[in-house]
Amino acid sequence: MERNGNKKPAKPLGLSSPRSHAPAVFHFSFLLLTGVCLLLVGLVIFRDFVLNDKTLLYKDMGSDSVNDTYPYFVHLSDYIRSEGFPSWSFYIGMGQNLAYRAGDLLWQPVVWLSRGSIAQALVFQHLLKTLVAGLLFFRFLQLRGLEYCAALMGSLLLPFSAYMCMGSCWNINADEVVCFTFVLFAVEQAMCTGRWIYIAGAVALVGLVTVFHLYLAAVLLCIYVPARLVEIYGWKPVVLWRFSARLAAVALLGAGLATFVWLQNANAVLNSPRGSGSIANSWATPRFLQFEPPLHYTTVALRAFSNDLMGTGDDFRGWANYFEAPTNYCGLFCLLIFPQVFTGAKRRPRLLYCFFISLILLPVMIPWFRHLFWLFHGGYYRSVSLFPIFAIITLSMKAFLNYTNAGRLNLPILVGTLFVLLAVLFWPVGEMQALINPTLQRTTAILLALYAIVLVAGQLLKRQRQFGWALVVLTALELIYFDRKTVNRPTVTKQELKEPVGYNDETVGAVQEITARDKSFFRITKTWPSGPAIYPSFNDAMIFRYFGTSSYSSFNNLNYIQFLVASDVISDASLVTDAQWCPGLVGHPLLSTFACEKYVLSRSPLPLQAADLYELIKRYENSYLFRNKLFLPLGLTFTDYISEDVFQQLSSAEKSEALFHVVVLSSTSAVNKSELGQLTLDELHSRLHDSPLPDILARRRATALNLLSFGQTHIAGTLRLAKKSILVLQMPFDRGWHARMDNQAAPLLKVDAGLLGVLLDGGEHSVELQYRPPLLFLGGAISIMSVAILVVSAWRWPRLQLPQREI
Repeated sequence: MERNGNKKPAKPLGLSSPRSHAPAVFHFSFLLLTGVCLLLVGLVIFRDFVLNDKTLLYKDMGSDSVNDTYPYFVHLSDYIRSEGFPSWSFYIGMGQNLAYRAGDLLWQPVVWLSRGSIAQALVFQHLLKTLVAGLLFFRFLQLRGLEYCAALMGSLLLPFSAYMCMGSCWNINADEVVCFTFVLFAVEQAMCTGRWIYIAGAVALVGLVTVFHLYLAAVLLCIYVPARLVEIYGWKPVVLWRFSARLAAVALLGAGLATFVWLQNANAVLNSPRGSGSIANSWATPRFLQFEPPLHYTTVALRAFSNDLMGTGDDFRGWANYFEAPTNYCGLFCLLIFPQVFTGAKRRPRLLYCFFISLILLPVMIPWFRHLFWLFHGGYYRSVSLFPIFAIITLSMKAFLNYTNAGRLNLPILVGTLFVLLAVLFWPVGEMQALINPTLQRTTAILLALYAIVLVAGQLLKRQRQFGWALVVLTALELIYFDRKTVNRPTVTKQELKEPVGYNDETVGAVQEITARDKSFFRITKTWPSGPAIYPSFNDAMIFRYFGTSSYSSFNNLNYIQFLVASDVISDASLVTDAQWCPGLVGHPLLSTFACEKYVLSRSPLPLQAADLYELIKRYENSYLFRNKLFLPLGLTFTDYISEDVFQQLSSAEKSEALFHVVVLSSTSAVNKSELGQLTLDELHSRLHDSPLPDILARRRATALNLLSFGQTHIAGTLRLAKKSILVLQMPFDRGWHARMDNQAAPLLKVDAGLLGVLLDGGEHSVELQYRPPLLFLGGAISIMSVAILVVSAWRWPRLQLPQREI
């Protein structure tokens, strides 16, 4: 970056023609009016959520809002009040690092509310993101030279596109729209005015979403920046390289600002089955020239007209499902006006438009390119749908500006476009027409005809500006009509949140009663999911605040999953799904006993009454509370071990019982095994056969850790050992844990194929375990250095020196 010094400031960088395409003059009143329009449209679309009984917690296939998003928001709300910065949590599975969700503290402001207010506040959070995305895109379009009418229409089309409306249910979509719109605005601001600091802020916010979004932002920048520079300056490699390198340096600085969060996210991803490569990719990578089935291309075509043309929610009849299918609706007006961008355009812009069209079509037509976009880790349409929406709306609004300002409208192209769109919509194939909602089909056709009539009328009457405003109003009405169809699906109502159903069922009272009278560490097994959606909930522990073993997360702890696989709780055949929708130890009474299960809540009492392991404590209206008579505390000690190879030779029942007798060590375990007793397979079988289980459990209790204090990130206790032993904590191994024995560092081990172990000497000891998120200090140090560099750079070089434009 170069300082301007006393030189004459460079002119703002606009498009290739400095007069007709200079950035529009900024007026705060225009921005305020745009914000009012965005809020009005948003309030009409979501009026049933703002004024009536609905919440943005969906019961249909959008149940992630109920089973994943909402429990994590509630848990974060509780956690930051009781513990502070997100760290280790025993409410997730058998324990997991929560620091990778720290970005939610900014991106999901509802977590700062009390848990009882979160469900009702979700709609206001989404409306806030809609407003921010719309205003940022409005300024982006203004910086590209669009006047108010076209910029306003574009600011409506993006935040009320199908992709953003899906974000009312899958909040990651809304976050992507906001952060990538901010990136585009920041880059355009740097190109127009030289102010580069927005880029650092935008990329930092991207890094707070997930670490993978930094890669997506890099893809977006690598496409947009060179193409935009070529559009402005032509093919000048030196200009392109120098300016791109400066912007890349600023983007890198922005990534550094958020290191303290995305480094935690990267650690969680790499230490999960999904990110470590431990499970196979559920999306099979296609061959290079392999095509999708006809239903896929039909879905792509029809969903451009309306997100719900092929059905809504569970009634969706297209390719894949309602969420994973292409989400490419961004207004019918764009479909009609988009080809007009070529009218009157010069050769260079035309080539660039063709370049963008090819980038849009390649991942759709040939799935190999879509998998390439995701680095062959999936074939998702997320972001693959969003990036084209940016291009389509921007170029469509460019064509709209040409219409309102220059009266540029090619009537033959308009008629041909309308004919093609109607032909696709009414293509006379029985199988295709059977997939289409006839009401939406007729409405779509009428709207397309109305858009064409208004365009032609404005052209014939030479009143393009006035008719342009009519098109903006018509677009707003269209978005309201279609988006209400998308968002008004079966949801949890505000009334249900007050009734004793779902997450407010009798589990609330049962857990409160248990925890009030029992202050020890224990886990509760709950045999039914309370979530009100069509799919079962595995995150009930976060809602009801008890320690369990199940967890629904894309990034479950890898060591926990390895423990479950080694113990035959999860099979290799179901690993792809069970590693994410992890059922925990439900249905495995011996393993649950090993994992500190003390209570069981069940709606089916007969199996538990028939087992000697449990005794009935209390009956509620629809459920029963049992106590595990063989309860074991947290922290068991062992003097004998077996190798993982021996453990794998045992049957499933033998594995569950063997964990009470010995600790399982890997061949690479960094421990002097000569000081421990090793059992062969025959010796272990003999022990299992000759030693009554109650006697073994009594021995485990006698030498177990005597807990003096317990917290989410701090555990302290005492124990007395006859000889060198391994203390097994029934929670997943994580490098963030640090152990001390008598105020001296004690080595940590991964035992039992994935649990946490501590090597201890014989004698009486005090033991303390403290958790600190891995890489937190490193990430914090990098972020602090980045802030210092940002401050110095902003003072020394507040603006980039802009190259000379073509005149």
